[in-house]
Amino acid sequence: MGRRIAGLIVVSVSTVLAVSSCSKSSSSSATDAASGSADAGLPACTAVASAGDRSGGAAVDGSAGPVGVADDFGPNAKIGSSASALGQLDVYEVTTPRRLEWVDLYLRTDLGGTRVTISVYEAPAKNMAFRRLTSVQVDVPPCVGWVGTGALGISLQVGRYYAIGFDPNQSVTTFVDSESNDLPIDGQFGRLIGSMTSTSVSLDTLDFGMPSSKSFTRQRLFTSARDAQDAGSSDAGGSDADPLDARG
Repeated sequence: MGRRIAGLIVVSVSTVLAVSSCSKSSSSSATDAASGSADAGLPACTAVASAGDRSGGAAVDGSAGPVGVADDFGPNAKIGSSASALGQLDVYEVTTPRRLEWVDLYLRTDLGGTRVTISVYEAPAKNMAFRRLTSVQVDVPPCVGWVGTGALGISLQVGRYYAIGFDPNQSVTTFVDSESNDLPIDGQFGRLIGSMTSTSVSLDTLDFGMPSSKSFTRQRLFTSARDAQDAGSSDAGGSDADPLDARG
């Protein structure tokens, strides 16, 4: 069985935040690893994407904040040694039918005018190309903490893989877990299995490649239960239609 017990956060709609048996479980900490010298006097981030900054995906009202149960992947992640504008994504395998309601990224931004694009990709099987389901853009002032996608409403399909991450328009600092043997990590919907980099998360497709199992960036995924028979054809996670095609 896993060597750690899953750390879960039950969040009400008023809160504004952004399984393999041999794998570990996601965990959270009362004290963020980002505390201390990482903030350097910066305010806590409160940035969340607005409905008008979305490409593809369902039109879901997230004005009240995230709903569902949160898995915090990387509560002990440490601040990176340097800022970068390179795209960073975490890769997940889904083993339980859930609905992805919201994604938070833990970042530090020191420059004004920072704009972060956050995307969710889906691959039908391992080693097959990822297809972009949705993207959101978030304006982030100088701050440290959670940066959120807003409401998503994406059906996570059992047996599929999801790459979730971001790229910024200028350098930001990520919080990274690079402890040996930390991966995979179990969550409510499946497990975090690795990470990958990309020059852009605005591309329609990404190669699966060889995700790294050595490190990953801190993310928090809010999910809720859904019926296993839900094909998801009416929302962003559905396989029957490409929501990006509707943009023309």
